[in-house]
Amino acid sequence: MTLAFFFFPFHFGWGLFGLFFIPYFLPTIVALIRRSNSTGGIFALNFFLGWTFIGWIISIVWALTSRTQPSTVIINNTYPVSGPQTYNPPPNYNPPPYTTEPSQPAQQTSPTLRRNSPNQGQANG
Repeated sequence: MTLAFFFFPFHFGWGLFGLFFIPYFLPTIVALIRRSNSTGGIFALNFFLGWTFIGWIISIVWALTSRTQPSTVIINNTYPVSGPQTYNPPPNYNPPPYTTEPSQPAQQTSPTLRRNSPNQGQANG
């Protein structure tokens, strides 16, 4: 084993790297693959608290449940587009006349702004 490591040190080095660091940074890798909006936060949590098993669990759950960036969907319609669509009401459509519009100007009806009547302020008697 030591003789093989002496002649091929990088083969064992990359194997140990893959054996230890890829599972450790699995939440970050998942976030990168899913193009998560929170990849930086997941990496920070994973880097600083991943060694505590609960920190790794929180970061993997965050990576799996975080929202991803919207992807662009291109729809290639192959049917020809006709002219602008027009709306034709039904043949028996007769809308009622507008009855809400007053024919005369509106009168003020607020009791505090009414004109003084001639009998206002006089005592009955």
